[in-house]
Order: sequence, then C-alpha cells, then structure tokens
Amino acid sequence: MSTNEKQPNNILSMIRKKTVSPMPSLDKIEQYWNLVRSNRLVPSRAEIDPRGLEGVLSHAFILERITGGLARFRIAGSHINDLTGLELRQMPISALFLPNSRQILSDALVAVFEEPSMVRLRIESKGGFGREKMTGEMILLPLRSDTGQIDRVLGGIVMDGKIGRTPRRIEILGQSRQSLVGYAGPQHAPANEVPNPKATPKAPLAPMNRSVETPKAPLPERGHLRLVIDND
Repeated sequence: MSTNEKQPNNILSMIRKKTVSPMPSLDKIEQYWNLVRSNRLVPSRAEIDPRGLEGVLSHAFILERITGGLARFRIAGSHINDLTGLELRQMPISALFLPNSRQILSDALVAVFEEPSMVRLRIESKGGFGREKMTGEMILLPLRSDTGQIDRVLGGIVMDGKIGRTPRRIEILGQSRQSLVGYAGPQHAPANEVPNPKATPKAPLAPMNRSVETPKAPLPERGHLRLVIDND
C-alpha cells in the first residue's frame, strides 16, 4: 500500500494526533484493523494481510471462537510463542493466563464477539526463580469469518522484560472496552475501565479515547510470525 494513499477518517487516526502510546506495536495492529474495516462495523478475517502488519507480526495473533468466551489460536507470533516455549496453534488462549484471570478473559472475549467491542487488557507476569517481572498489554479486535459471524479476533500481545524460564503465566490487572455498537463513521462509545478485583491494585490504564504518557521506550521489533496456512 502506498504511503501516500489516503486513510479513512476514523477514530484511531484522530487519537494518534493527540497521544503517544507506550505500546506502539499494539497501536499499529489497531490502526491496520481500523484501516481495513473503513466505515464498517467489523472487517473480515479474509481481508487481514500479514503484509499490513509488517514489523509487528511477532506480537500479532488470530483467534477462533470455540464457544461462549472460549477461543483458540489459529496463528500466533513468535513473541507470544516464546512466552510459553510452545507452538500455540490450536491451543486455547486461556492457557496463557493464571486461573484468577481466566473468567475476566472469557468475559472480555464475549464482549468482543457479541457486542462487539474493542478491548485492551493491562497484563503482568510475576517474577520468580529464573524469571523477572514482565508487564504489558494485549488488544482484542473482532473479525468476521467466511460465514459472516463475528467469531474471529485479530489481537496482539506486548510484554516488556526478559522472558527467562518458561512457561510464563499472565495476570489481568485491568481492561478498557470500547463498544462498537452504533458505530457510524468516526463515532465511538466511551471506554470504561474494568479492574480485576483479585489483582494487585495499580494505576488504571487510560481508556483508548484519552491521551496517555509514555513511561518507557518501546520494545524492539524483532522476531517473526510462524505462519500456518489454514483455510480459515
């Protein structure tokens, strides 16, 4: 795609003029998703081209809904596989999370599939023997499958810190949801912070329609996506 090509007028383009995010890889995934969907509610899985995610493929993934708030990986980038030391294709995404965060993840996925909503999760992996503490974010963006149902997700995970001994397990500290209901051009409902009551209290993640400060340098972009051809 030419860099001179005009992008659609959407909420993300307006946000990025006002804010600098500490998670530029997730911002790029969201920006690409917004570009593909244009003025529609949700884009199609078939429209997602890895070339549009160049530079952030190691952090990207595609999920397929199993039932309710359960979903499994169809494609997972190398950064995500490295967190577990496993090839995650066909594994449930809940396998990455601690038990006290799995219901929160399930509820977030239901919102993505059924409302639909965009969701950002503030996440952490605690330190321990052979491991240092890691912090980061995850984004979940709804997609339609070939059947027309919203049962796929384009997502991304960025964790800051050395992975160390695997597998790493993730805890959800909070989330921001942005409803797509009533979407018409650049208008979006306000995002709401939903904390995890079992997590250690921390400063809330700023909703996606508010400016945020950059607490640290962005993660280096490296690695590759282990792409599996699957007639999804």
